[in-house]
Amino acid sequence: MRQMIHEFLRITDGITMGDFLGWILAAISGIIVYKLIDHFQTSMERHAMLKEVEDSFSAIYDSIIAKSNVNTKGKKLESVMVRSVLHDKCDWQVKQNTDGKMKNSHNIEDSQLYIQIRNYKENDRNCNEWISSQALHEIMLLCRRIEKMYKDKIIRRIDLSDLFREIVPLGMGGRMQFFYAYYEKYDADCVGYLVLQTIVSCNKYHNYEIVKTFVNYYQKHEEIHKFFEESIRIRPIRDFFAVKKFKRILRRFS
Repeated sequence: MRQMIHEFLRITDGITMGDFLGWILAAISGIIVYKLIDHFQTSMERHAMLKEVEDSFSAIYDSIIAKSNVNTKGKKLESVMVRSVLHDKCDWQVKQNTDGKMKNSHNIEDSQLYIQIRNYKENDRNCNEWISSQALHEIMLLCRRIEKMYKDKIIRRIDLSDLFREIVPLGMGGRMQFFYAYYEKYDADCVGYLVLQTIVSCNKYHNYEIVKTFVNYYQKHEEIHKFFEESIRIRPIRDFFAVKKFKRILRRFS
């Protein structure tokens, strides 16, 4: 220890206090510049990833891999964009066997597997709508990616709030029930987790209209509560306060 002190004094012999302060200020300035550059790079990477997510949603929804006879006056099915069957005129239908397996009608056409999601009457005509398994798989893959990005803190609450048009509708319109029957609980809980976090985010940033719309649907469909309140995707500690906030939101807007 004495040798270290002696060596320090030898090195600093003749150095004024002003030099010491200069070194300290230079070090602090270097740290600040480094942090600013790192923040800028991180922000740019985050925005690039978000744009990629938004572009991926648009690409899926713009893909002509759905079928509908709504525009043919209830006659022949025609190929339409996926976004055309994401309306809320009526919920997606789910038909299941006694063992819970989905038994919705399905058909293979143009190398695509189509599953019937709606069969309803409108103005005395039967309306049928189908969606391809490709669209369903791509939506689920994107949801998994967003979940990982959020849990790894790559994206933030403000980003989830901005993605509400893409995420929240997946938790309404019978789609949660459909995902559960089609994919089973593990994947369905991924969608539920994302919707929960997005609703909390929308409430934080005062996007109350979508919050009210979701809560209204949630209260009328008790069968989807398990995807949110009992989701296996929820982290007991890290997501504890988010779940508490979600429940407060339900009480507030009920």
